[in-house]
Amino acid sequence: MAALPSLQRISDHVYWLPPAPPDRPALCAVVGARRTVMLDAGASAAHARLFLDGLSSEGVSPPSHVAFTHSHWDHVFGAAEVGAPVIAHAATADALTELAATDWSDDALDRRVAEGEVSAEHAANVKDELPSPREVQVASADIVFTEGLDLDLDEVKVLVRHVGGDHAADSSVMYVEPDGVLFLGDCLYDAPGDGGLTAERVFPLHDAILGFGADLHVEGHGETVVPRAELERFAAKARLAEALVGPAEEGGPEEASVLARVREQVGGEPDEDLVFLVRALVAGRRAVKIR
Repeated sequence: MAALPSLQRISDHVYWLPPAPPDRPALCAVVGARRTVMLDAGASAAHARLFLDGLSSEGVSPPSHVAFTHSHWDHVFGAAEVGAPVIAHAATADALTELAATDWSDDALDRRVAEGEVSAEHAANVKDELPSPREVQVASADIVFTEGLDLDLDEVKVLVRHVGGDHAADSSVMYVEPDGVLFLGDCLYDAPGDGGLTAERVFPLHDAILGFGADLHVEGHGETVVPRAELERFAAKARLAEALVGPAEEGGPEEASVLARVREQVGGEPDEDLVFLVRALVAGRRAVKIR
């Protein structure tokens, strides 16, 4: 079994727990002179407890609040273990109510896979993280916002802002000042299933993310903290990918033909980011046509 990741201090006021299998996202804590705020709650009580124990070993007080980036299970199921008031966007708050009413048994998961509601990978990840028989406790939102809110922790502030995106319409990000750290959750990822990325969402999102002027970016499932220059390169590759995908075609563009144009443009095999972006934008075009 691979060793669990350990808590790391990435700036004066921010602690980061990197992602881990089966589908544990990154977690952060922002530590001020008066209080600590946890960013996302983790995939389970065990995941949240690992994070809380790490904070305790660093002499950090337990979180006074936990702020959610979005409502996907792996980011919220640990909140009951944290036991702090939950901050969430209005759409996230509504989704938490639905999650709490959902049947999370093996039979129910298998049924949703068979009916095409979720992927087999999703079901497997839930089963791995929460062995059966499982009891899922979903904490409801205590503080609900629509556009955003500011948290003053004394010496440090957390600016919570709704940004949306293809992955989840309720996605929010958290900017930590003066540290220049932006906690992204999964907002830059493609839509679950075959939804891909759509130009009308991804490019305004990139502009909004870069508009914070952050020096460091923490992605939900990224194994490293991303410096600004790297995110700028990714945004530029997205523009190139969109240009190479070209105008909408009847029935949607063909991925193979687009990738051939990419190889011609770059003079060889493209890197994995460019391939991902091309495939995601092609899938996004097709998803829009289907709708």
